[in-house]
Amino acid sequence: MDSQPQVVNSIEFTDLTQPQLEDRRRRRSNTQQDKESVSNMRIRRRAQNRASQRAFRERKEKHVQHLEHELEELEAKHQNLSRSYTDLDSTHAKLKMEVKQLRSELESVKSSREGSVNENPQSNSNFFDPFSSDGNFYGSGTEVRF
Repeated sequence: MDSQPQVVNSIEFTDLTQPQLEDRRRRRSNTQQDKESVSNMRIRRRAQNRASQRAFRERKEKHVQHLEHELEELEAKHQNLSRSYTDLDSTHAKLKMEVKQLRSELESVKSSREGSVNENPQSNSNFFDPFSSDGNFYGSGTEVRF
């Protein structure tokens, strides 16, 4: 067998975090300029937060006003519909009473007519009865169907 040289792949581990930590430490100097920079960043951030809160409160107030306006409109519509319903309900009740009255009048006319027909059948032979069940237009004379 051939003997080939054996190649070993080795990976060298290098710690890359160490220089970064040193860079951060160097950057964190306590100079007056750095302190002012941090202070200015905090001031700007606080001002930005106050502006954001103010804008949020304004949007919220505007939304609440819109909802209150919409509520007023819906309440007015509800009152109009309620009034309309009450009016229609009273009209319906009046019409029901009128129908009931007309039906009772019709029944009394029918019963009086039947009584007079039974007394004198010849006198009512040409009487038109639109509610008769036989469908004749004329009494016992010429027959016309609808």
